[in-house]
Amino acid sequence: MRAVLFLLTCWCSMLQAQRIDSVHVYAALEPGPYSSASANALTWRLHQAHAPHTILKGTEITTVRKAMELYTEVPHYSGSLPGLKHVAMVFTHGRPTAMGVTEDLDRFINFTARTEYRIDSFTGHLQVRAMLLELLMDH
Repeated sequence: MRAVLFLLTCWCSMLQAQRIDSVHVYAALEPGPYSSASANALTWRLHQAHAPHTILKGTEITTVRKAMELYTEVPHYSGSLPGLKHVAMVFTHGRPTAMGVTEDLDRFINFTARTEYRIDSFTGHLQVRAMLLELLMDH
């Protein structure tokens, strides 16, 4: 989960091109079918209910920007989200943004902006995994 948190934070930093105040990552989702709409609604419900979450801020936000350079930005079209594993609320200057990440880390979805980042190459996956392993070993 720590690796997912780091990547979520970096993805948000890159995407927003602004200073990220914090990222609130909610516990792993229960298996089941999720759509863009249901995942977005769930993220907002968790946020409004002050559900248990892990907060990332400070130096953790800038730790793995390099890994996120391997992802490609594409439009996000509403639909089924197989493999959705985590949802998070990202705060930039106090403004919340709902997002999700798939279990295999190949998709980061910004529900608010209807954008997603994908990693499409096997080499890219290996590079991201190596960076995550290095991060986990340092912490």
